[in-house]
Amino acid sequence: MEDAVEHWTARFAEAFDAVRHAASRLGRKKIKPTPFGEKNGDNQFNASGVAQVGPHRFVFVDNHDPSALFELVLDDDDAEAERIARRPLAGVTPGALRDPEGLARVDVDGEIFLIVASSLCAAGTNRADGLVRARYTPHGALHAEPMAGFRAWLLRHETWLAAAAEREPDDGGLNIEGLAWDPHAGSLLFGLRGPAHPGEITLICVPVDVAAPSWTTSTLGPSSTVRIRVPKSSAIQGIRDVSYDETTGDFLILLGRSTSKSDAPFQLSTWNGSSDKVKLLDIAFHRSMKPEGATTFRSGDETKILVVDDGGGYAVFDYVETDQH
Repeated sequence: MEDAVEHWTARFAEAFDAVRHAASRLGRKKIKPTPFGEKNGDNQFNASGVAQVGPHRFVFVDNHDPSALFELVLDDDDAEAERIARRPLAGVTPGALRDPEGLARVDVDGEIFLIVASSLCAAGTNRADGLVRARYTPHGALHAEPMAGFRAWLLRHETWLAAAAEREPDDGGLNIEGLAWDPHAGSLLFGLRGPAHPGEITLICVPVDVAAPSWTTSTLGPSSTVRIRVPKSSAIQGIRDVSYDETTGDFLILLGRSTSKSDAPFQLSTWNGSSDKVKLLDIAFHRSMKPEGATTFRSGDETKILVVDDGGGYAVFDYVETDQH
């Protein structure tokens, strides 16, 4: 009898906890974007990858403008402190970088390198390409070098992508949107939006000598593929961005629909670099937000997350614990 009472008491406690958790999720505030204070010429910023370059100072990619990066400065209240500055990529000729998506910061001997990656996707007869190395400086144009032949190099080493590389993204084709630097492995991590599979995401790890005298495919080491589970998920989600959090040593991974036709949710997660699964953060995005880039940063004693939106806006919010349910 005593065992039965203990059993049902435990079952009741589990059920109560599940109901309480569900209620808290229904009642929580969803993250909404704040519009940028300006546009990129006549068009809204189509913001994608983002990286921090100084206190409250960030650069991001505009997916529709491969000729520059854009610098965003926030004040202590997380509002724009200055007009967004256009930072031209000097040395990148037209066509050398198509469909930029990913952005990663790499620190070498006191110098900040910014790596910009193309989606490498197919669009009709066109093939996007480009992996650009830029040296960050506080003002003016950024000295940049495109790596010739990166797409072909990757497909030679990751032959399983060959068929997908000939399809357009909405047909399950190759589409790389995330990029991060792994300082422990000395490697770039490329996050695949597509091709994608239910309950699983994919990263491609490429060792690289970022500070090499010449920026060519000879600086790249043997690539490898990492597949990671999304807990309790059967959705087909791709990686929309990935960034390294030097405070925790984890990677922040932004998940979202793998094709434009999908209704899979946007979610934030963390990955410790070795586990076979991510941990989901207890964060929900408002339906008006289309997050494309995410990074953590310190503001005083707090850790916050900046998300940029391809609809011309951004959001800043407190880092929250992982959702264990």
